[in-house]
Amino acid sequence: MPTDPNQPLQVLAVNVSRRWSEVEAGTSTEADVVLSAWSPWLGLSTTKKLFDPDRIAVIVACRRGQAMAVYDIVPDTAGKRWRWVGDQPRPRIAFHGRPSVRYAAQLGIPAPTWKQGEGTPVKVLALDTLLEGDAPADTSARQVILGEAVVSSDGGRHLTVSIPADYTVTVHTRTASADRSS
Repeated sequence: MPTDPNQPLQVLAVNVSRRWSEVEAGTSTEADVVLSAWSPWLGLSTTKKLFDPDRIAVIVACRRGQAMAVYDIVPDTAGKRWRWVGDQPRPRIAFHGRPSVRYAAQLGIPAPTWKQGEGTPVKVLALDTLLEGDAPADTSARQVILGEAVVSSDGGRHLTVSIPADYTVTVHTRTASADRSS
């Protein structure tokens, strides 16, 4: 585990439901919709931030409970990972990134959702909630996010559970007769 407390170890889950149609229509690029103009501010504050942009390592674009795109945040040619955009006193943040190869397995899987009227289109998650790996070729492979825990199936008889260090896991096995009755 990295010892630098300022290392980017967070995921910004962003709700792209309103703008994803721009990608589908070809009027905006996926990168523009995923990486641009996110408010870091807590509520209506101009001083308190919901997230620190320097801590964001990955952005997951969420639409209707599904991960539509995953981007690694990387430095641009000037070494900047993000920049302020828009007017003061509440500027927004545009990130610099590229489609993630490391977290490609997140594409198309269940993702955080927002309830109607929820005040902010962003949620901050711990980076260790994302599973690394290539996007699954087998469509029977599934992944479920439960709070900060992630449970994945390879489509066969193998489950992987990824949890924060302070979580515990209890596993109960069923008898063969219980499996047949369900």
